Amino acid sequence: MILAIDIGGSQFGLALATPDGRIIKHIQHQTDRTDHADKRIDRILAASKTLISQSSVLACGIGFGGPVNFDTQRIVNSTHVPGWDDCPLPEIVEQHLGLPAIIDNDANVGALGEYTFGAGKNSRHIIYYTVSTGIGGGIIINGEIYRGGNGYAGELGHVPILRDGPQCDCGNRGCLEALCSGTAIGRRATAAIQKHPRKGIAITRAANNTPITAKTLFDTARSGDPYARALVDEICTDLGQGLAMAVNAFAPDVIVIGGGVSNAGRILFEPLRRETSQFLMPIHRPNLRIVPAKLKNRSVILGAVALAKQRIQH
Repeated sequence: MILAIDIGGSQFGLALATPDGRIIKHIQHQTDRTDHADKRIDRILAASKTLISQSSVLACGIGFGGPVNFDTQRIVNSTHVPGWDDCPLPEIVEQHLGLPAIIDNDANVGALGEYTFGAGKNSRHIIYYTVSTGIGGGIIINGEIYRGGNGYAGELGHVPILRDGPQCDCGNRGCLEALCSGTAIGRRATAAIQKHPRKGIAITRAANNTPITAKTLFDTARSGDPYARALVDEICTDLGQGLAMAVNAFAPDVIVIGGGVSNAGRILFEPLRRETSQFLMPIHRPNLRIVPAKLKNRSVILGAVALAKQRIQH
């Protein structure tokens, strides 16, 4: 068996899985963002001990929601939870659970999951985007995660596409994440309706006195509302520009889109394919494939399984 761990900003997931990706048991724990890393680690270790107590486990793979130095196997930091700076989590896991452990950032791990078990299976080169609260990315070239010269390649959400665009959490302006993450989509829709309240009346009604979210916008567009569809097209133009840059640079076999926003389905993917195509070099257009993540919210967990298998093999 493999122990797989997915650590996000407000929750963590644990799974016991076979090396071929069959999940035997999967549990999810909500956490407080104000918790210090030490408290979070204690909870993860306690839950892990319970999960593996009746099983023979070979290794542990971990996906972490923040930058990870893969070479040193240390977490660099977390923008969500204090106390993770320079944390040697795999070493801690090995000491407390007696398992060989390996870690990478969650976008890389999600890409590996989709490549090994999901929508990227049978491809050699894939680019993976997770579009939710932010936008993360992972690049697989010839079956290997591409980490770049300093180990931090794949920050596809921080490609700046609008020079004077909104401020991004990374400190830059006009990044893909600041324009097209789930958070940004809700913010953009809200701002548009404040500017044109009559045009946005269907979106306002759909929100029903709650904050307008990306889901609100996509649901309204799916119902046929022309203003909601126009806003979705505008967002897909920006997102498509970012995807096209990646395709022109890496020529992947497929782009896989995961994260909560990908659940919008055709109302997102149809205009996204169209808008991405218009920014591509003509040589890339016939081969463009943009598909939703097959593993849904288990991309990272199953990627952690694949990562742990690499740890055993090496």
